[in-house]
Order: sequence, then structure tokens, then C-alpha cells
Amino acid sequence: MFTLPIETIVLIALAITGIAILLYLREYFFRKKNEEIQFKLSQQTREKSMQLLTAAEAAETQVLAEGKYATHKLEEEFKTKLEEMLQMSGKSIQTSQNELTSFMEDLKKRSVEFEDASRKVSEQRIAALLEKLEQKLSDFLIQTEQQTTSSIELELKSTRQLIETYKTQQLKLIDENIIAMMEQTLNTVLGKKLPLKDNMDLIYEALDRAKTDKFIA
Repeated sequence: MFTLPIETIVLIALAITGIAILLYLREYFFRKKNEEIQFKLSQQTREKSMQLLTAAEAAETQVLAEGKYATHKLEEEFKTKLEEMLQMSGKSIQTSQNELTSFMEDLKKRSVEFEDASRKVSEQRIAALLEKLEQKLSDFLIQTEQQTTSSIELELKSTRQLIETYKTQQLKLIDENIIAMMEQTLNTVLGKKLPLKDNMDLIYEALDRAKTDKFIA
């Protein structure tokens, strides 16, 4: 029965321990980095929402300011009309009163129409801003999710590549130690140094045949 030297067993145990430690550290830093990314994305989402809400408030303020300007304009028009009627000396008081009443009714009607139109415009603008806010937030969240998914996939791919590279290197090192041990054994038994590295195919074939014939476990 073929038995590996204690040095080779220790080397294999150290390699397995090193891989376990490497995977643990990789997982720890990966989780920590992912938590930092999630916190950063949460902060960006909150800032984006505040900016859009501020824009909506500014638009609403603008609409109200336009309404005040139009009301002031109607008041100035009323004042001018009243002064013109008072200056008209050729008309009777009754005619002036009728014209004033008619103008007041027209002014009231125009004020109501303007108020309704202003309200509709305000509602439409606010609705449009809210819809735009929802769309921007949706786009931002979708983009954030895609970026997070891509980052995780890259991390996983990098981890797999690192593990494969490390495993290949360790297996190569173990093979070299086995070859050196067998060369030393043959040198001791036969008294002749044989280079086994160039005949690895023959060695593997002999080992497989020995396993088939149950010479070694």
C-alpha cells in the first residue's frame, strides 16, 4: 500500500486550510462591500426624491404667482374702467350705473373663468410633475438594480477564477512533490537517478494499472 510522506500530508492540509481561509475572507469583504453599495444607493435615491419634490414645489409656486399677476391685472382694468365712466359727463347716472353693473358682472364671470382655468392648469402641471417624478424614480431604481446585479456577477466570476487558479497551482505543487518523492525513492532503491517529470504519462498509466490490480488503494 502506497503511503504519502508526512510532509506531503501536512502540505495538503495546509492547502485546504488556506483555501478555506481565503474563501471566508473573500465572502466577508464581498458582503461588506455589498452593504456599502446598498447604503450609497439608498442615499442617492433619497437625494433624487428630494430634488424632484423641490422641483414640483417650485412649479406650483410659479403657477400661484401667475394667478396673482392675472388677478392684479383684472383689478387695474376695473379701476381704469371706473375712472373712464366717472369722467363721461354726457351720460346719465342711470346709464353709468347700468354699464358699471354690466362691467362688474363681466368682470365676475371672467374672474371665475380665470380661476377655473388656473386651477386646471395647476392640476395638470402638478399631475405631470408627479408622473415625471414617478418615472424618474422608477428609471433610477431599475438602473440601480441593474448596476447591483452586474457588480455581484463580476464579484462571483472573480471569486470563481481565483479559486480555480489557486486549486490548479496547489495541484501542480502536489504533483511536483510526488514526482520528487518518487525520484528519491527510485534513486535509493535502484541507485540510479531517473527523471520522472518527462515520463508522467507512463507514471499515471502505471498508477491506474496498480489501482486496477489492487496493488494500491
